[in-house]
Amino acid sequence: MSSTTNSSISYESFNSKQRMLLTIGSLGLVFATAAYGLSLATIQGPMLKNIGAESAFSLVTLIGSMAMCIMTPIGGRLCDIYGMRKVILVGGIISMISGIGFVFANNLPLFILCRFFLFLAMGSFVTTPYILAGIINKRQDVPKAMGLIAIVLGIGSFLGSYLAGVFTDMNMMVLAILFPIIGLLVGVPLIVMNYPDQEKGASGVHLDVKGTILLVLSLGGILLALNFGPTSGWSNPVVLGCMGVGIVALILLFFVESKAESPLIPLHIFKNKEYSLLLLIAFLSMFYVTGLTTYIPNAIQDIMGQSTTASGSVTIPRTIISIILPGLVGGWVAKNQTRNSWISLSIAGICIAIAFAGLVFIGPHMPLWFVIVMVSLTGIADSFRSVVITPAAQAVLTPKDMGIGTSLIGFFISLSSVISSSLDGIAYDTLRLSEQGVHGITMGVDTVFLISAITGLLTFILSTFIYRKMAENRAKKQAKA
Repeated sequence: MSSTTNSSISYESFNSKQRMLLTIGSLGLVFATAAYGLSLATIQGPMLKNIGAESAFSLVTLIGSMAMCIMTPIGGRLCDIYGMRKVILVGGIISMISGIGFVFANNLPLFILCRFFLFLAMGSFVTTPYILAGIINKRQDVPKAMGLIAIVLGIGSFLGSYLAGVFTDMNMMVLAILFPIIGLLVGVPLIVMNYPDQEKGASGVHLDVKGTILLVLSLGGILLALNFGPTSGWSNPVVLGCMGVGIVALILLFFVESKAESPLIPLHIFKNKEYSLLLLIAFLSMFYVTGLTTYIPNAIQDIMGQSTTASGSVTIPRTIISIILPGLVGGWVAKNQTRNSWISLSIAGICIAIAFAGLVFIGPHMPLWFVIVMVSLTGIADSFRSVVITPAAQAVLTPKDMGIGTSLIGFFISLSSVISSSLDGIAYDTLRLSEQGVHGITMGVDTVFLISAITGLLTFILSTFIYRKMAENRAKKQAKA
């Protein structure tokens, strides 16, 4: 194919067959990233136990999370520079090699290396399906495409956890490790064969080496401090050193990026108030996930006295909702994107607020069905949020900033998970240790749920009273133009 730039590629650049194959390829990447995330969460413990490194579980998880979080914004800029085709090809190959490497990881350093490169490589293309959705679909059909992505994300997450557990129980660890590669084997070739190539520098954007180094130092330092602070103590010299390096690097990053001819993160993108608001909404609307995945199961077992099976079953209705609802939401949003986008984000916010406000009162006598209903509300919230947040952001981005702009949405979501994990941990540990027994645990969990409810309420307020006005004013201006 002839070389071109991302900004010159549009819906008309592809025929219907290419659009279909690119859609299937994108969904393959989505399935792989979702399945890998949940499958490794399931089998990492047994794998580390086999090599006598159970104590390194948290460290290995942190390294993988940091690699993807750091690479997400860098990957977006690499797409702008080299083109999505090259980024997906190289990232996909590294991901497959790293995934296969787990089979031969018989010591901790090799295991960490595989985890690091797998998540680093996936971070480079994790947002490309969302970028592609905005290119190969008509604008009014983008929410439908996002709904389809959300459905496959839910399926990949469920199968990733379920199949990994089944294969592990059947002593088929190799299959438990390798099955997510199916998504890459489908997605990478289809995209490489059907998406145009781009010569390096054809877009006029170049890699900002100084900015990249400072971004790695700032995120690495701050994320390490936030993760080790609650356990090692905030006065620990290593924690203080990491935080200091991170903050200094972050300050220098802003200074360097403001002077760079081709910045890694174009600061002018944040001058767009509507886009910056959507980044904040994305951050707040995902802050609850730590409470959902970590503290609800903890509360069900330690406070309500229920079994591990019961704590695992409460998410089943949420999973079903997350698979079915996004497609319906996407079709509805497509009918009137301006109005239905802010309504969707408002629904997401209020569902989170109601769910965790109800769970604040969790105790030994709270019925399990009530917890299931509240958790199901978060499935509704995620279905509405996931369909509209990226198209809404893309609608206010210039073609030149589409790659990094879309990646920043994913980055803020990842950052929300990391920060919420640390802040929730601080709140929980402080209150749990202040009073022994179930009462201390209850106080800690209640505080975590209250924080989640507040972030949901803030999402609702920002979406209903501020974003709505911005979106409506933009739509009026575009109608007059």
